[in-house]
Amino acid sequence: MRRLVFLVALAGCATPPEHESFRQVMQRQVGKHPDDPDFYPAYYKAKQTESKRLPNGNTEDEYRLGRKADCRVFFERDAGSGRVVRWRFQGFERDCVIVPVTTER
Repeated sequence: MRRLVFLVALAGCATPPEHESFRQVMQRQVGKHPDDPDFYPAYYKAKQTESKRLPNGNTEDEYRLGRKADCRVFFERDAGSGRVVRWRFQGFERDCVIVPVTTER
């Protein structure tokens, strides 16, 4: 019985595949420039809500994503090249999702 409870609890903590897909897509933005045609926010015309200078001289741009714009995504850009060097998000996993494309029928 204890094992069953543990497995059910563990399954409830698993990252949904839609959120994992989101994380993978956002990670692929590292190294891109915001002017690149395949930069996610540019390609999907995401609304940039804020841009600020960080203490290290880089710039951090904030975008709102998701159906209700409840997922806040931040891209830190290098001061020299303007390319994305890291990203982070704020919001619930259920709001920060990208439905994985499947070829199964």
